Amino acid sequence: MSENEQDTKSAEETRDVARGALGVSMLTVASRVLGLVRDWCLIFMFGSVAWVTDAFLLAFTIPNLFRRLFGEGALSAAFIPVFVHKREQEGEKPASRLASATLTLLAAWTMAMAGAGVFLCFGLDQVFSENAQVSLTLRLTGVMLPFLCFICCSALMSGMLQSVRSFSVPALMPVILNLCFLSGFYYVYVYYGGVGDEKTIYYVAYAVLLAGILQLVFQWPVLAAKRVALLPRFSLQDEGVRQVLKALGPTALGLGVVQVNVLVDNLIAYALSLQGAHGANTYLYLGNRLMQFPLGVFGIAIASTVFPFLASHAARGDDKALLERVTSALRMVAFIVLPAGIGLAVLADPLVRMIFQRPDLAFDNVAVYRTALVLGCYSAGLVFFSAQHVLTRVYYARKDYAAPVRIAVWMVFVNLALNLILIHAPDLYRRWDVEIYGRWSLAAEMFPSGEALGEAGVALATSITALLNVLLLWRGLKARLAPKIGVESWEKMVGKLHLSFLRIFIGAVAMGLIVYWARQSIPYEPELAIRLERALAPTVVGILIYLAACAVIPIPELGEFVKIRRKKKPDAEKTQS
Repeated sequence: MSENEQDTKSAEETRDVARGALGVSMLTVASRVLGLVRDWCLIFMFGSVAWVTDAFLLAFTIPNLFRRLFGEGALSAAFIPVFVHKREQEGEKPASRLASATLTLLAAWTMAMAGAGVFLCFGLDQVFSENAQVSLTLRLTGVMLPFLCFICCSALMSGMLQSVRSFSVPALMPVILNLCFLSGFYYVYVYYGGVGDEKTIYYVAYAVLLAGILQLVFQWPVLAAKRVALLPRFSLQDEGVRQVLKALGPTALGLGVVQVNVLVDNLIAYALSLQGAHGANTYLYLGNRLMQFPLGVFGIAIASTVFPFLASHAARGDDKALLERVTSALRMVAFIVLPAGIGLAVLADPLVRMIFQRPDLAFDNVAVYRTALVLGCYSAGLVFFSAQHVLTRVYYARKDYAAPVRIAVWMVFVNLALNLILIHAPDLYRRWDVEIYGRWSLAAEMFPSGEALGEAGVALATSITALLNVLLLWRGLKARLAPKIGVESWEKMVGKLHLSFLRIFIGAVAMGLIVYWARQSIPYEPELAIRLERALAPTVVGILIYLAACAVIPIPELGEFVKIRRKKKPDAEKTQS
């Protein structure tokens, strides 16, 4: 293949990744909007009983950890490269046999874990029955643990669809979960008058189980239409299955370590709640959910769509094309996610007030401030969370699982140490905000001097850990790829990446400063119209300023995205003809 042909193919793949990410992003927007409605309903109905929401959110976190580990996490990372290689080299039928065997093993394993977990939860409930919050947490966990079987299998099926470059249906799966959540809230609202307590929360848990079943039902026929025939098949002798299991061990260890961090974060927040800081889990969850909006819409969408391309380049041993694809994905991440993170941090308070604060102030000023502080701390690491997803997939595409594991193990200790330090650290932002803005500061009279960060310290520790993780992953990638493609080629491509980062950073910071000024120029009032103005007006200003900065600096990624959008329609028409 000539150099011009390689450049043409690279440009086409870049457009394919961008289009796939754009399509996933649009569907993810719908899911995230429904997710915000879901979270609003949770606060609307159960916000006055914070210990109930803390119990539910910790219980819901546990099956979700297994989903990330055995569904869309370790197993998908181990499965997709093997599945793509088998489909490309041997054909559809051997790939379908591999998919069937892997899914069957996953279903059997997760069913066994769920059964053991349910038995353990209801046994422990007898021991801690005198503590209402702990007892409710254990019972809700027992109810929702079967969800881990459904959602893990569904996540693996989504990975299969992504492997055949079908991204729309997997992106729709969270919509089903959110709709089932809303159906549970609707039932409580209609039949119990919207009364949220320790009894009606169970209906929301049952809705979670329904969501897991429906996700399986929706994806099965789509896979069949893509000629991935799934049938029950136990086969440990299949060479592809052995390759998946061989890769699964270190991958599960590495991602399991990451999930340990998530669990530790939630347990620390739960401990704060038990010690009297009721709502710590809720505020941590809400701040994380708002941060997940741009992360899921852009960061994870880009990482998910680029992964099959990375796996293809790695299977062919084309390290130069692999690096080109990685740097292109990272530029896309920075162009969208960096300004989104800065804007989210600056507008954390007005966004939380606009979405969650009720007229009766059940979600009062203290709740708003604590949630906004968590959101600001998470937003500081948004670009690193996104880059982490991309870089980790590079290692998995190359079937290099040991390095991410080693890094992840170190990150557990770093995250734990930072958690223990930062939850007791003073809230310096509150002090600065009060000193600079005086009566305009909403934090001025909320807390006594010396108030600690608490659950916000957990979020800040997570962001710092993500930064360190990205630096170590990038260092390892340089050690592996630079000698193979040549130091000069590495420096040339990475130099372009650094220049793009610098331009984007300047534009994003300029936007953030103007948005902060716009936010502070609108004094707070509790009326809905003013709350909408404080959140939406600076957002519009920020978008316009960032686009202007892209033109003035200039930031070429804007032009690339415009070209992709313009070429999308003619390419589609050509395909149809």
